[in-house]
Amino acid sequence: MNLILHITTYKAWVRATEADRYVTESLEREGFIHCSTANQVVGVANSMFHGERGLVLLCIDADQVEAEIRYEDCYETGNKFPHIYGALNTGAIVQVLPLIPDTDGKFSLPAALAQAAPSLRCNYPILEFDPAEEALIEPSRLLHPIDVAERCVLCFFQDVIAGLNEQGRLTLVRNLGSEIGDNPLYEMEVDGQRLALLHPGVGAPLAAASLEELIALGCRKFIICGGAGVLDGGLGLGHIIVPATAVRDEGTSYHYLPPSREVAASADGVEAIEKVLQRDNVDYVIGKTWTTDGIYRETAEKVRLRRAEGCITVEMESAAFFAVARFRGVIAAQILYGGDDVSSEEWDSRHWQQQATVRDKIFWLAAEACLLL
Repeated sequence: MNLILHITTYKAWVRATEADRYVTESLEREGFIHCSTANQVVGVANSMFHGERGLVLLCIDADQVEAEIRYEDCYETGNKFPHIYGALNTGAIVQVLPLIPDTDGKFSLPAALAQAAPSLRCNYPILEFDPAEEALIEPSRLLHPIDVAERCVLCFFQDVIAGLNEQGRLTLVRNLGSEIGDNPLYEMEVDGQRLALLHPGVGAPLAAASLEELIALGCRKFIICGGAGVLDGGLGLGHIIVPATAVRDEGTSYHYLPPSREVAASADGVEAIEKVLQRDNVDYVIGKTWTTDGIYRETAEKVRLRRAEGCITVEMESAAFFAVARFRGVIAAQILYGGDDVSSEEWDSRHWQQQATVRDKIFWLAAEACLLL
């Protein structure tokens, strides 16, 4: 493999994945995209990006690049650098690595590139992101599209779903399932429009798998409703929270996007939720949520750390939902209500799961928002 490297921001890489092509300002200004070899990239990073965070290193197989590549010494440095004369097709990007400065702001070659051949291997397995578009077990190969509503509410309130079913408002579309058992996918009619409904399962891995399967079946626009622990004691029981971003302190999202501290909800989904809340005169707050896998490891120090970076809630799925949606090119946003209080030294359950009226209300707000998409 003929490997060349390009330094960019995580945000620019995400935009490229959405467009299937990567471009830079230098392409328009100078006619090419700047790249480096493995021997050159550390010098470039320390010279041009000293101390900068939020960077990733695109590892590119030059043999797969559709545009012309020239090795040139354009600035009389004595070194010839690879330049891509045209947009970079993202299929040529074989690996995306985090590029993180040390405490002095200096960069070093990522461990995965210190070997003679490129490798996904990192010191920490969770950072071994592979941008390959297809996996060995691909949802679209297991599940074929069916006649299902494009809009779907993922509802964590089993009591609400059971109530709607008892009222005769739900039609069974098919059963999804796992070793836990069948998980029914329903449809209902709201204001003359079709709306799919599913409990996604608790925890990032199961919830993300449910979302993947719904996408394979044909759903494209998702609003998720659930509850969350509050890290701000001022958020009362039942207060509405709309997470704009999620801190990725779980594992699932790292298999869908390059490592980063946060992942954002779909802007269109957040906008739809806000429109409904404002139209219905519902008080709410937009903020950052902390997604964690370890509900029994929410230590006092971890809570202080998350509060310091602006998190106001804690839950188990948001980051995974947002990452899957970004990877698959669908819309996903979430509406939560303030549940148990983990903002102080002692946990207060506040009997948050017994708020039947609040849970029912939030489901219908989510349904309204979903139908706006």
